[in-house]
Amino acid sequence: MLNLFKNPLLTTLALFCLLDVISSNATADDLNKGFVELTEGRPAGAVKLWLPLAEGGDRIAQASLALLYQTGQGVPQDYKKANELLSASAMQGYPFAFTGLGNSFHDGLGVKKDMKIAMVWFLLAMDYDPSAKAMANMIGAELPKSALRDVQRKVNECQSSSYQDCGYDLIK
Repeated sequence: MLNLFKNPLLTTLALFCLLDVISSNATADDLNKGFVELTEGRPAGAVKLWLPLAEGGDRIAQASLALLYQTGQGVPQDYKKANELLSASAMQGYPFAFTGLGNSFHDGLGVKKDMKIAMVWFLLAMDYDPSAKAMANMIGAELPKSALRDVQRKVNECQSSSYQDCGYDLIK
């Protein structure tokens, strides 16, 4: 049985996604049912519920499904697919997709490991996700000031483009 609370990334996603789900009536039932499936150790059931929503462009379902692809729960582990889903969600401004992309670049999950790019994504998410804030603080302490200026410039470009120009080409 999957213990959601042993994986801080999934725990954070689940808690914050549930807050966001409340505002979306049409998909809330299937999103909530998917979170129940996941917490009760049935990730394949969550995949079945979230896949149509993700394909339909639901940003929460995309980010949630992406984490299942990252961890290989209910689906074969596929970092490329996870990053594609996270990118689609991030383009809609979903902060927890930013965190997922930050983790991908921090750990080299399907992309070249790059602390500066990870830092960009964590900074975009840090106002909404305490784990992203902690990661941004940790990486920021290690990067030189010149790199931090470059990172901040990229964050500003991404935000000013409504999350459309954020370096998604590095993910493909």
